[in-house]
Amino acid sequence: MIKESKRINGNDFYKALTSGITNIISRHEHLNKINVFPVPDGDTGTNLLFTLRPILQIDDIDPHFGKTLSKIANTAIDSARGNSGTIMAQYFIGMLENAENLDTLNLENISTIFADGFNAASSAMSEPKEGTIVTVMRDVSNALDAKNYKEQNILNVFKDIHDVAKKSLENTPELMKLLKDAGVVDAGAEGYVNMIEGMLYYIENEKIMNEDIIANLKVEESIPMNNIEEYENSEFQFCTECIVEGNNISRKDLKEKLSSLGDSFILAGNKTKVKIHIHTNNPSKVFNICESFGSTKNQKADDMHAQVASSHKSNSKIAIVTDSGCDIANDSHNKNIHMVPVRYSFGDKEYIDKISQTSKEFYHELKTNPTHPKTSQPPAGDFISKFEYLSTHFESIISIHIPEKLSGTMASCKNAIKRIDNMKITTIDSLCASTGLGLIVSGASELSEQIEDHDELVKKIQSLIENTKIYLGVKNLDYAIKGGRVPKLKGLIAKALNMKPVLTTDKEGKLKAAGALFGIKNFHNRLAALVIGKLDHTAHYKFSIAHSNSEEEGHEIVEFIGNNFKNTISIDLVDLGSALGVHAGPGSFAIGVQKVINE
Repeated sequence: MIKESKRINGNDFYKALTSGITNIISRHEHLNKINVFPVPDGDTGTNLLFTLRPILQIDDIDPHFGKTLSKIANTAIDSARGNSGTIMAQYFIGMLENAENLDTLNLENISTIFADGFNAASSAMSEPKEGTIVTVMRDVSNALDAKNYKEQNILNVFKDIHDVAKKSLENTPELMKLLKDAGVVDAGAEGYVNMIEGMLYYIENEKIMNEDIIANLKVEESIPMNNIEEYENSEFQFCTECIVEGNNISRKDLKEKLSSLGDSFILAGNKTKVKIHIHTNNPSKVFNICESFGSTKNQKADDMHAQVASSHKSNSKIAIVTDSGCDIANDSHNKNIHMVPVRYSFGDKEYIDKISQTSKEFYHELKTNPTHPKTSQPPAGDFISKFEYLSTHFESIISIHIPEKLSGTMASCKNAIKRIDNMKITTIDSLCASTGLGLIVSGASELSEQIEDHDELVKKIQSLIENTKIYLGVKNLDYAIKGGRVPKLKGLIAKALNMKPVLTTDKEGKLKAAGALFGIKNFHNRLAALVIGKLDHTAHYKFSIAHSNSEEEGHEIVEFIGNNFKNTISIDLVDLGSALGVHAGPGSFAIGVQKVINE
């Protein structure tokens, strides 16, 4: 029996760790709710879930302890998410340092392996904080180092580890005022203790803990948070991550170049693969620096300010999700909107829409790069991540997207939903794009604060869609021809006639012609006049204008509509994102209009 043995092989270590991971997963919602450090964005449990769950899917587990630990460590680095997830992944990397050639974990080497784990996790952080997960890891390491276990067995050792970890966890509020004020222990540290608890359970019972309740996660009562304003207004907005792969990566040099760009900086990994986590205002600069050290993948940048606002300030029980094909104003009315970014690439270099490049940078590269960019829908994993996070803060989700006839985004979203249990999620085809989609999503966000019934809100959103149109004025057809949206011959004829098409979407979400302008003189105001001419002048409308690197002319459109259409309720001016921008090119405008129906 394992509990009476003085060693544990790779197979049994993996099963014990599986028990620890299932225990964390069973409590991930609770961990989200007590998450106040480093930012109270309620995602520690979700990050640990996404970091550790892929370990459960490792094939060909080896009885050799070192080989099994190597698979665990490499899997964790690839899937690491957030502060706690990246620290946990580096913990496994550190444990591996002196264990790669070990057949078993035994009483002679366990102290060294746990110490290596702590040292690696601590050194990966730019500024380790007392009262966090690394504090508990250190206390466990010190306790193992102080005792002589030669006459003991594996069970007794893990009982000691668990007792020390639990006492250390209980003391975390004494080491960090933020935790004490909120009345909680550190969420990442509790996740680590949950893992040790699950491992101990397997060693004692040879049974995986909580195996039967993974699909039915328990919802804990919400714990009130303090100091939210302090973190919401912190100078760093984006939780930014990526993996760098290369030969002989200098972790010291990479750390020096990145550490000044933000806080909560963690660099985990080895000379061939490194995971970066940093809170920053400049994700694109982080990615550019990382690319100088090797190839990057799994780029991610989550807006922490938006997560805090939606988690703690929205009164809605229904989350509104969209994609970055939605061009929308950032204002107080749009606090319950959760965006999944589209991807685009110039050749083999991939970007996250509205994150990796500023709008000016995107349009500059569109003009100067000989390779025309390709857009791609968000991977299903991005939707799964977003839905998993939202499931801990909302009762249901409505996901509204660019037309299925124009993009694979809806299909990606639907594929993700198949893997989400116990959460009602409705997908809606907006049949619109850019600022039209923005008006629909903004309206849905406002309605979600007033309507608690999911199906009723879906009906109201359908009414918004029926009363919203988008008009895209394309100033230069070269980009649409390059992207294949306009056949080359038709494009050449239109250019010869100096014709500038105006496009809209039909009832199926397909692009169709809505008119044409000739010549470029006063193009923007003539586009606005064309749109106004299509409206019901007895009705009231909301407008949203998107410009592609033409802000001054965008303001002139706003002024023109304000002066020439009396029944204007509101007008927003935003940047035209890459979803339409790759085809419309610089100098184009999208005008979204929404008829307001008083019911």
